[in-house]
Amino acid sequence: MKETAGTKIIKWFYGIHGPLDEYRRNEVNRIGNNIAIFLLSVNLILAFTATLVVLGTNNYELALDIVVDSLLFIIFATYAYICYELKRHHLADIDVEAKQVTRTKKKIIKKAVGLGLYFGFGMYGMTILIDWLPERGALLPLLTDPFMIVLAVIEGIIFGLATGLVELHQIKIEPDGNSTPTKRLPLKGWLIVLVIIIIVALLLIHS
Repeated sequence: MKETAGTKIIKWFYGIHGPLDEYRRNEVNRIGNNIAIFLLSVNLILAFTATLVVLGTNNYELALDIVVDSLLFIIFATYAYICYELKRHHLADIDVEAKQVTRTKKKIIKKAVGLGLYFGFGMYGMTILIDWLPERGALLPLLTDPFMIVLAVIEGIIFGLATGLVELHQIKIEPDGNSTPTKRLPLKGWLIVLVIIIIVALLLIHS
């Protein structure tokens, strides 16, 4: 049966390889429901907090900083949760034969580099736009600012590295009788690495 556009979007969003069977669909629905409840609760708290800050201090910039930083943290936290659930329930495993492992890794690395470039350029443009909008001065100094360029490169590397590591760890080699089991970093280890990357990214963005 031909996949619908909705199914393709779900598979792309969660990084699911292979058919979206009943088990995977149920787990994806559960993950989505948990995220929806979390986002609703956090956004209500965030809106209430920002309102109190504005009414109490009349400092709109502080309220905006709180909202932006909180939203960035929420995005990274949600991504970490999705990665945890996908790995825990083997929803995004990439089943490959032993002879196809090298080719699959190359494709994942190439994809991670592309995503890192897109993310780096996106953050570069967004950072420049945010700095330019308040005063709307000369744009060229912002475009050629070494700090902006270095920051975008670092953010792109961090994002590409994170997505690449997650997908590489999803490779599941099909046994052929001659291959030996590949040692992998435990799930807790990958979560620690992901948390460190998230913290570094937040510090870089906030700076």
